[in-house]
Formats: sequence, C-alpha cells, structure tokens
Amino acid sequence: MSIPVSKILAKLPVAKLEASLTRFIEPMIALLPDERLKKVVVLAVQCILSCQTPVVTSMARAVSRLEAGVWAAAKRIYRFLRNERFDHQTLFTGLYQIARRTVEQEGPDYLVIAVDPVNFEKPYTHKLEGVSTVYKSRPPDLNGDARLAHGYPAITATVVNTRVPVTTYANWFSYRTDDFISENWEILQSITNTRSLFEEMRLRFVGDSGFDDQKVFGWMDKAEAEFVIRASHLERIVEVYNDRLDRWEREPLEDLVAFVPFRTSFHVTFTHANRTREAILHLGWFRIRLPETQQPLWMLVAEDTDIDRTTVLLTNVPLTDLESVRSVYRDWRLRGRIEHGYRFDQEQGLDIEDVRVRTVERMRRMFALVLLAAQFIFFLNDTWPAQAIYWLRRLGGKLGLAIDRDGPYILLRGIGIVWQAATALTFLAAHAFPHHAFP
Repeated sequence: MSIPVSKILAKLPVAKLEASLTRFIEPMIALLPDERLKKVVVLAVQCILSCQTPVVTSMARAVSRLEAGVWAAAKRIYRFLRNERFDHQTLFTGLYQIARRTVEQEGPDYLVIAVDPVNFEKPYTHKLEGVSTVYKSRPPDLNGDARLAHGYPAITATVVNTRVPVTTYANWFSYRTDDFISENWEILQSITNTRSLFEEMRLRFVGDSGFDDQKVFGWMDKAEAEFVIRASHLERIVEVYNDRLDRWEREPLEDLVAFVPFRTSFHVTFTHANRTREAILHLGWFRIRLPETQQPLWMLVAEDTDIDRTTVLLTNVPLTDLESVRSVYRDWRLRGRIEHGYRFDQEQGLDIEDVRVRTVERMRRMFALVLLAAQFIFFLNDTWPAQAIYWLRRLGGKLGLAIDRDGPYILLRGIGIVWQAATALTFLAAHAFPHHAFP
C-alpha cells in the first residue's frame, strides 16, 4: 500500500519541508531529554503550520495517516504539553539558541532588537489559571475606544535587522500567578537575556513610548547597549547643552521640540496596508541630559509636514553627523516589524489567541511552538530557491497580479496545502471512498 502512495507523495515537497523544519529547530530539540519528545516538537510545529491553529485536536487532523490516527497524534501533543521532564524555559532556551545560530550565519555588524509587550485576548474566559484583565485597543469597542478584556499579557524581544527574525527573549505571563513580579521586570529580563546571548556584539534596542522611562534608560546603560525610544513625556525637564555659552540649561522637552532648528531633510517611503506614500522628513536634534541621573542623551525630532506629524526620539547614540542621525531613525523604523510579527502570530496567521489548554505552563509551551512555527516561515523564504517559494505561493493562492502581496500569509497557506494533501492521500491509501454505497 505504501509504494504507490510514496510515488504520489514524491511529487509534493513533503520530505524537503520536513528536512528543512528539522534542520531549523535542531537547537531546540537538542535540549529535550528524550528522542520521542524531539519527534513531537517536529510533529506539533508541522501541524500548527498545516492547520494554522494552536488548538491541539485541530492540529492533529494534519497528521499523516500512515503514521498515526488523529486521536493518537492529539494525545502525543497533549502528553508533550504536560510532560514534567522539562518546562517552558527549555523551549524558550531553544528559541534563543536558534537566534544565536541565525545571527552567526547572517553576520550583521550590530543587532537591532525590538522589545514590545502585547496582550492576547481570551474574551469568554473566566476560570482558566491566571486569566487576567488586559488592555486592548484593537479591535476597539463600539465607540472606537480601547477596552478592558480577559486575556494574558506577553512580551518578546526580536532581532529585526536580520532576514529571519529571531527571538532573544519571550514570556507569556499572568498578573495573578505567583511567579509574576512586574512588567518592568519582564523588560529588564529581555535586556539582560539579550546581552547574555550576545556578549560581544553591539546591541541597539528600539521601543515605543511605553519604554520612555528613566529606569529603562539606566538598564540599557548597565547592559552597555544602545537604545532608540519614542518619547511620550514631553513635559519632563531636561538639560540642553548651549554650544554658544558652553553650559547646560534646563528646559521643558516640549519647548525644545517646538523650537528645534531642522538641520537636514531626506525622502522617506512609508508603506502601510499595501499603500505607499512618499514624504520629506525634516530632522533636527539636540544634545541633552537628565537632571536626576546626569545620563547623557540625544533628542531627535522628525517632522512630516504632509500629515502634520512629529516624532520625538530619545537615544544614547551620539548624533554627531548625518550618517548617525539617519542610522538612528532608520533603525527605529524597523520596530514595526515586531508588530507585523504579532499580527501574524495572533490573527489570520497562526491564531495564538485561540489556544485552548488550561494552565499557564502549557500556554507558554504552546506560545514557544507558535513562535517557532512563525520563524520557520521566514527561514524557508530565506533558504529555499526562489522558484520553490514561488511554487508554494502559487499553491497558496497567489493571483499573479501586480496587487499581490508576497508576505508570509500566502506562503503559509501553500505550506499548509502541501501537508494537507499528504494527509488526504495517506488516508485514501487506507480508506477508499465508498462509491459503492451510492445507488
């Protein structure tokens, strides 16, 4: 029975996908204590990609029927999620080892790391372990405002200037469990863990306005890391250096923003929702320091006159020439990649919010597997030949029109169809459709 099925499956890239997946996740499975557990990781990630869901019973439907039945595969994954011979930290450590290998292979001059918290919503959940009240701005309520919802907070630190985005810190946590300290503690852990992974490399962290905090600035300096953070507290008093009088003078940050002299301009292309907009940015900057800590900083103001938007960035990178200014602004713009990654994990990609296990430990393990599955899509796009990737995208629904988006979603669909086709063919090999039952 397996001989004719093998001939048909040979026309599909099933074996190549499985080989690439095993090669990509090898640093993680090497940490597991049992050979059977290693095989379950491969199976689980393959099923997540095939069915685009973290629901175990739905994942198991994608298993090859020559290997196991649906319920048998589901039980293997459930046993993996509750196995006491390892914990979620083992899986997260595997993610970090994949990050080290990726950085070594790509060899960037320095790393740009985006750190960003996110809230995952479980709207109908009331009694699960550690379920918390989280703040959600998307989707908004009926009035268009942010709202409070049931769910779980999470945080990741992601390298965003490599072709394959990789994770240097991740945690799915709860405000109500005993191991929770604070969200600031999670931010500190993301900084220190990234530095411990890349002890000798130059690091540049980029963050949104939620990281505009003097404690965070101090942690960055202690880790000997650079940072670029969008300012939110414009009312704060800072000291600005007066070159003419050769002295420091105290001013509200918002006054400096209002009267900053723009020293250069350059063209920037913004792309959002498949729409491209050309703009001319005017840039000005000041050397400042914080009165309380005397920490030296630089303020960069970028004004987009077309839409009347001003972005204020705080950095410890010396802005001594035009190249350093452009580099800081360019790296801060890379921060948006982590939000695209969250949408891929959270919405029409892998739908992590639909996870249906009952404990925080098992949620963390599934979170690690979903992050692994998402990163594998980018790994495949980077390492496979362009013709093979185009074939998968065509299978996934690529229209062949100028309006096509060649992002990870269509590639994910193509990979899923390949494994689902293998599932259907192996099922048919053992169970022919009952045509004889029809009159």
